[in-house]
Amino acid sequence: LTLTLTLITHSSAPVSRRRALRGTSHKRGSGVMADGAGGAVEPTDEHAGWLGLRVGIDVGGTMCKICYLETPPREGEPASETVTRERLRVLLNDPDTYGASGIRDKAKEFNSQELGGHIYFVQFESRKLEQVLQMFRLKSAIDASTVVFGTGGGARKYAGRIKDLLGISVKHCDELQSLIGGINFMISQDPSALYQVNHETFLADGKRITPRIARSYPYLLVNIGSGVSILRVDEDGSHTRVGGSALGGATFFGLCCIVTGCSTFAEAMAFAEKGDSSKVDLLVEDIYGGDYEEFELPGSTVAASLGKLITPEVRERAQAEDVARALVEAITNNIGSIALLHAQAHECDKIIFAGNFLRNNRISIARLSFSMEYWSGGRRHANFLAQEGYLGAFGALLRGRHWTSPSTSPEVPKKTPSERLECREGE
Repeated sequence: LTLTLTLITHSSAPVSRRRALRGTSHKRGSGVMADGAGGAVEPTDEHAGWLGLRVGIDVGGTMCKICYLETPPREGEPASETVTRERLRVLLNDPDTYGASGIRDKAKEFNSQELGGHIYFVQFESRKLEQVLQMFRLKSAIDASTVVFGTGGGARKYAGRIKDLLGISVKHCDELQSLIGGINFMISQDPSALYQVNHETFLADGKRITPRIARSYPYLLVNIGSGVSILRVDEDGSHTRVGGSALGGATFFGLCCIVTGCSTFAEAMAFAEKGDSSKVDLLVEDIYGGDYEEFELPGSTVAASLGKLITPEVRERAQAEDVARALVEAITNNIGSIALLHAQAHECDKIIFAGNFLRNNRISIARLSFSMEYWSGGRRHANFLAQEGYLGAFGALLRGRHWTSPSTSPEVPKKTPSERLECREGE
């Protein structure tokens, strides 16, 4: 389960529910600039319903992702808010903050006029959450005026510890609504946030292609984190979890730790990038001596992942890099097969893949792109998101926009079908 938290530093100014809702509107051309440049943009009147400083945190089974919205100082804001903003800025820009495995994803940062600030993205291993909380406490970067929005089982699991260390309480939110809200907001604001690739050249050039998609809904969302969740998302903002798999990013990482001795996900991917899976996978040509012509299967098609390792001689000469490559491809092939079957069963021509497993993972992105196109006969294509694993944290940040004080209910008035998507992103 994933823990998604949004931290909001409160001011004493009352805010109307109506004005807060207006801040969630999805207007084209409102100015998401994915330039990675620091510094916040000037907020508009629509941002008057926002309160103080905002941080979204998504603690998954493997990685913890943080999304922070840095806004300019507000006229008349409390002195404590000004101090907290500066402490957070110092913390985010200090290389010592991230240690050996923490990451500030500068390439994914952007300025948003819609949100009135600059979005930072940070991640670290979830097992180090205790250390991160201690750091926030030591640096006094979060204080008791902050409300924490949590989702999933982890929100309950860590609520007590967060309260003990930081003196702040956890408010429970829905994990999947946060994720979908983050995705829908991102792709409605910036068309380049959604991309496709040429699977034949992507491993070498990493080039992204902005697709022309006539119809946005319904779409199938395949979220690949420690495990896999698959959802159908409709135009009115409703969604249904239609499937999933226990074989996800944590499966690959865990097996790689055993095989290669790696200690981080980045190291596991580094091993995989150097490997040749054909040295350990059993291919069609190994069985038939060439292509399987009756079913139009090329000889290079994988018949059994890691299948050659049943032979003692192959096991003796197998390299850790080759096994790592075969593992990431096996996990990816399984996800791709399940995704396509669900897309067909639930009548979704548009498939979006998200999740932290895809971060800096060209191998899986290229393979999913090939699989969707090949096995659907070109009818379906794999779509990916520039902020892949941060969208749950980003959606949580958006969802916190309607809270005006620790005692305010998160419920919002019922909206018409055309407005429900906005409400789901911020309720």
